[in-house]
Amino acid sequence: LGGLQRSLAEATAELEQQRREVTGHQEKEQSLAAELRSLRAQAEETAAAHEREAKSLREQATAVAKQRDGALREAEEARAQLRLVTEARAAGRRELLEAQREARESREGREAQRRQ
Repeated sequence: LGGLQRSLAEATAELEQQRREVTGHQEKEQSLAAELRSLRAQAEETAAAHEREAKSLREQATAVAKQRDGALREAEEARAQLRLVTEARAAGRRELLEAQREARESREGREAQRRQ
């Protein structure tokens, strides 16, 4: 009878040890599950933040591209105006030279008539 009681006590102690181990494993599993949920939530929030930032950067890039296109159009218009002004100036210069030539020839012609 003593041997049976000892065996029962040993079995009970072993069972209690296994229960503590199982409880410890369950607690660790619950802790890991909570940590995993937290990490998933952080990952989702990080992904959402990155997506918001990417969207913002795309919008900024679009706005900058529009500004660049506008600046390029303005620069081309300025170049066209400069060409027109340069051509008009050259034409004015030619007209002035022609008028000076005509005035000189007229003056020379009058002087030649006076000398005759």
